[in-house]
Amino acid sequence: MIATLLSERYLKRMYRFYGARHSILQLGYLIDYEDEESGGGFMPRLRRVSHIGFPWLYERDRLMQWHRYISIFEPHLRDTETIEAFYFDTLLDAAKKWDRQNPKRIVCESYHSIQKFEGRLHPLDRCHICEKKLGDDISLMTAMIPAHPECIYSPSVKRKKLESFFETGSTISLEDRDVEYLYEVCIKGL
Repeated sequence: MIATLLSERYLKRMYRFYGARHSILQLGYLIDYEDEESGGGFMPRLRRVSHIGFPWLYERDRLMQWHRYISIFEPHLRDTETIEAFYFDTLLDAAKKWDRQNPKRIVCESYHSIQKFEGRLHPLDRCHICEKKLGDDISLMTAMIPAHPECIYSPSVKRKKLESFFETGSTISLEDRDVEYLYEVCIKGL
């Protein structure tokens, strides 16, 4: 198996053999491990894996939402080897709050912080499709790019709510249906 590991500074790819004495790795698990360099220039081997658990791992719905959230990072960071500690810290912070807060709100807030960190938050003034001024109802495309609801045939959120979210990065002023909408936008990818 080839595993992709996100650490504070690196995105590493390692191989691992499975057998009766090897624990199973899951998507999004926090682990401690050793890497063993192999001769001949092949990728390093993942050894002595210890899983560091969270209380929510045995709640199926929360675990499935976590897997879904983590899966958007692999395509986004695919060709990267050295990364900022920000990505690791953001995921670790989200994992620590996952059992105490609504996971969909955590995903939206984490996604916003990543977009802001990367400088990819788009202003809510013009539609990305037709380039006309946006009104009171705004729809979002992948990566939170604003558009008219009629341009992308999508539900919308009120401008004031989105402006508050874009400024603060907090979902506290959003209703559950607005958070559900933002969550579906976030899960499409970074």
